[in-house]
Amino acid sequence: MLDRCLGNVKKARLLLCLIALLLSTNNYAQQKVTLTMKNSTPKEVFTALEKKTGYTFFYKMEYLAPSQRIDVNAKDADFSDLLKEILSPLGLTFKIDDKVVVISLKPRTPEAKKEVTIKGKVVDNNNITLPGVAVLVKGTKYGMSTDMGGEFSFSVPYQNDILLSFTFLGMKPRLLRYTGQNNMHVVMEEDSTGLKEVVVTGYQVLDKERVAGAISTIKAKDLFFDGVTNLEQALQGRLPGMVVTNTSGLTGVRQSVRVRGTSTLMGSQEPIWVVDGIIQEDPLPFETKVLDAQGGITEDNFDFIRNFVGSSISWLNPSDIESITVLKDASATAIYGVRAANGVIVINTKLQKGGPAKVSYSFGLNVGERLTYKKLELMNSKDRVAVSREIYERGLISNWSNNNIGYTGLLNRYLNKDITQEEFNNGVAKLETNNTDWFDILFRNPVSHNHSVTMSGGSDKTNYYSSVNYNSVKNTAIGNQMQSYSASVGISSYFSNRFKVAFRLSGSHSDVEGFKQVSPYSYASTTNRVIPAYEDDGSLSYYQDGSNRFLYNFINERNETGLTTKTTNLNTNLNLSYNISKALRYETVGSFNISMVNGESFATERSNYITAIRNYEYGSEKPNSENAKNSKLPVGGEYNYDGMKTLSWNWRNSLSYNAVFNKVHALTAMLGVEMSSKKYDGNSSVAYGYLLYRGKSFTQVPVTLTNPVSGAIYANTQIEKFYNQITDRLTNNMGVYLTINYAYDSRYVLNFSVRNDASNRFGRYSNENFNPVYAGGVKWNVSREKWFHKQNIVSDLNLRASFGYQRNIAENYSPSLIVKIPKGAASTITDINTQEELLNISSLPYTDLRWEKTFSSNFGIDMGFFDNKVIFGADYYIKKGTDMITVLAIPVEYGIDGMPVNGGSMENSGYELSAMFTPVRTKDFTWSLNINTSKNHNQITKVGTQNVTWKTAVSGSMYKEGYSSSAFWVFKCNGIDQNTGYPVFDLSTKEGSDPANDPTAYMVYAGKREADFTGGLNSHFRYRQLSFSFNFSLQIGGKKLLSPAYKSTTLPNEYENFSTELLNRWVPGDTDATFPGLPDANVKNNVLLPGSTNKYTNVYEMYNYSSARVVNASTLRCNNLSLNYALSEKIAKKLFCKYISLGVSMSNPFAIVSKDFRGRDAEVAIGSQPRTRSYNLNLSLTF
Repeated sequence: MLDRCLGNVKKARLLLCLIALLLSTNNYAQQKVTLTMKNSTPKEVFTALEKKTGYTFFYKMEYLAPSQRIDVNAKDADFSDLLKEILSPLGLTFKIDDKVVVISLKPRTPEAKKEVTIKGKVVDNNNITLPGVAVLVKGTKYGMSTDMGGEFSFSVPYQNDILLSFTFLGMKPRLLRYTGQNNMHVVMEEDSTGLKEVVVTGYQVLDKERVAGAISTIKAKDLFFDGVTNLEQALQGRLPGMVVTNTSGLTGVRQSVRVRGTSTLMGSQEPIWVVDGIIQEDPLPFETKVLDAQGGITEDNFDFIRNFVGSSISWLNPSDIESITVLKDASATAIYGVRAANGVIVINTKLQKGGPAKVSYSFGLNVGERLTYKKLELMNSKDRVAVSREIYERGLISNWSNNNIGYTGLLNRYLNKDITQEEFNNGVAKLETNNTDWFDILFRNPVSHNHSVTMSGGSDKTNYYSSVNYNSVKNTAIGNQMQSYSASVGISSYFSNRFKVAFRLSGSHSDVEGFKQVSPYSYASTTNRVIPAYEDDGSLSYYQDGSNRFLYNFINERNETGLTTKTTNLNTNLNLSYNISKALRYETVGSFNISMVNGESFATERSNYITAIRNYEYGSEKPNSENAKNSKLPVGGEYNYDGMKTLSWNWRNSLSYNAVFNKVHALTAMLGVEMSSKKYDGNSSVAYGYLLYRGKSFTQVPVTLTNPVSGAIYANTQIEKFYNQITDRLTNNMGVYLTINYAYDSRYVLNFSVRNDASNRFGRYSNENFNPVYAGGVKWNVSREKWFHKQNIVSDLNLRASFGYQRNIAENYSPSLIVKIPKGAASTITDINTQEELLNISSLPYTDLRWEKTFSSNFGIDMGFFDNKVIFGADYYIKKGTDMITVLAIPVEYGIDGMPVNGGSMENSGYELSAMFTPVRTKDFTWSLNINTSKNHNQITKVGTQNVTWKTAVSGSMYKEGYSSSAFWVFKCNGIDQNTGYPVFDLSTKEGSDPANDPTAYMVYAGKREADFTGGLNSHFRYRQLSFSFNFSLQIGGKKLLSPAYKSTTLPNEYENFSTELLNRWVPGDTDATFPGLPDANVKNNVLLPGSTNKYTNVYEMYNYSSARVVNASTLRCNNLSLNYALSEKIAKKLFCKYISLGVSMSNPFAIVSKDFRGRDAEVAIGSQPRTRSYNLNLSLTF
């Protein structure tokens, strides 16, 4: 019994020992843990558990991603359950071994090995979601971009090791290993260095910290495009120092662009455009404006066509643009050599950084307003009849007669007793209420639309981007529209770690329809509203044209004349780069571009224009009648053709060296050679006898005419107006360049560039064979100093200074003698005495012509405040140009009246200010504000002898020392003679002046036609998925002349309408009138201009160009208002899309102008069609 009890005791002791042993090895399962942690890394959680439990955690660091964040909220939780809860979402498991927790990867089940779904969310340091982050499985094509909520989810085939790359502009790239997490939480850090590496010069991509030149950059996504607004218009008011001016509201015409003022007088004043490192050539060669004998700008049949040919970048689809950088000073532009004196605008196109294939579609619908009489201050029919009534009641007479229309026509019929007084009164009453709405008849509410499809993607070695675009733009003027098509494809590929190839092919075609000989706006704004457009039966109503007395109806004239331009562009770009070593790289860039412009204009035999040449109404004479035999153009109309093919190529080779020594000395150098060629081959012709409605054929124009009275036969002078001209212009350039950039510890920066160019477009001066362009700059990045960050207000500060010597080539002049065969009869083509062929000199040989030279300097400062929430920049510059080409008056014995010489000099100086604010930036709401201003002072300091008249002075085409290149002069008006109603002028000359050769001696300075102070304001608001933005542009300092007070300088005729200004005109009895009375036959060209014995004008012509008509052209314009909303990801997915955005916008909503304009558009030239307001709806989809 005792033995049995002792045996039981032994068993019990053994059992207790076993229990104690088990408890000692498994007590973690029963240990309770209380722990609360938020947004912590797994490592931080493990450390906390070690302190709580006494256990040691053992794991590989590669299992844990630093960006992973977890939340722990445990209260008296079992240790094992807590570990499972923490580790399972991370794709991890564990086991315990003697107070050690060993963590390992969770084994995958066979089912899981077929496919893996990876999902998560990407945020920044402030836990703000990041949309558009490229998430890619390293070494594969699998991945996607995060949605508006920063989330991603995609499936990939099973792999043992999945490495994910996360890339986003402005953020440091991340490489994270996927370890089976249910939901990854990725935090990306801001890359301040990466943000600054956005300066693209076309030759190099440089860290902004190491650029001492003056540059301005904007992203294309920050610009406003609605399918109607072109690139130049979108840049208006966006960048300091860049001035964009709209010259017309018509579709297809180009805008004026200036960078830091005007830098040349006779050459092209436009900056050069560079796309992906290649200079873009203008589709038509630049031609200097030609002045007529009276000093006015001449315009021929071909100018009508050329006005509707776009700029050198009109082929570029705005949706393909990534960024735009404007290089403004010599340090930034010197590498471009002799073509960069007017500034350089560099466009960098899109190229996908890698990631899965992405297809996007955007659609825009634009509806514009039609022009109306509102705010145009034009007379209605009643006011206009009152003018005619005054002419009769005052007994005013003129040297013309038009007695068949309007009030005068009725009055003439009444006085001739063709109608009764009652019929006369009823007729006048009808005229007073007629109010033909020419704007309603000739204009429309245009509906335009555009479509764009883009596809991009790639892997870590090869990326691609392609786009197709269609745009249909209708102008408010009926008959003016444009259709354009464009496509591009770009691909870049790393064949090895050293060798990269990039290729881009772009093509475009556009058709523009415009007007020849007619202007809807000019007609609608100047034609008497008592004139009907249609008869009561709906047919066109004709009246006798006041200029040629033949029947005229504008609608018929518009339909029987026309203009079209067809432009086709093909651009190729190949870039090969090879890294010879870590520091040395060789790069070759080649491009070949073709541009073809075919423009034609016509006037049929049914037009008034051709009727005036034919000298009888269409269809009124038999083919063999006497009048037909005496007609210059009995059959057919006029046809004009202007075609140009431009072939250009560019080949650039360079060696680049980039190295850092001792971690503080950074050296970048580039040595290269560039060759380019541009060949213009064109043909311009004018032909008569054109039969549009008979197969677009031509008939023979009679060589001789027969006088119907005497029967005499004489030559048809219309033959002399046939015209043919061949354009054959070749420009070859070759340049060698070197640029060096040195930085010490990223604090002190030194830039230097030098380039020497040779060209076939300038003379043979031996001392011009080597006369390089050079520039240098220094920069102090103050914020890089160790002592700088002891304060927390100024977060960034750098000081810049640069200087440079630039040169400019005027390609429109040749060093060779150019002669042409005279046009006309045989007697003018051959010498009467010798019978030898005659030649006319077109251009003298300019072998002494040299480069235009400009020395410039720039001083700048860039500052950031409060962690760069406020960024400020300022620049001051001086540009001094010498050897500028001007036209020198020469004796007529030379065969021409002037020749270009290096006889001018000019100076530009000014400042530029810009500021960017981000007052609010939270997860749900962001507000940003950009402001820029600039002022340019332009002054001519030397100019040669010119052939000028008073018309040259009022047009702004006269250059005078001490004044701006856009300065103009007017007659000084001393008010109105209260006895006659005629304007009175002061033509006194200044002492010591030469009125015979300088019309400004008896005129007064009116101001500058170009604004000298410009600015812009842009703001963007975002609340969650809703965004709103607006843009304003400001132009101050320009002056313009109002439209002529009286179109004719004699008594107004019945065809004309007038401004409501005439309601305040002088009438007999007035003693304080400020507006001239009606001119009559007593107004003659009897005002002899000072210094002349045979140059006359009259007081009403002088009044149109007088100080009384000068107004302030300053304008504050709201360019656009835009509202966009991005649908949530859930809704987008239901519609089978990744991203959907809807937007509405308004373009050109309003402008604030001087009261002198009475609400009219002051930006466009007086008399040109203004821009109208338009409304846009856009839709963007990503699949």
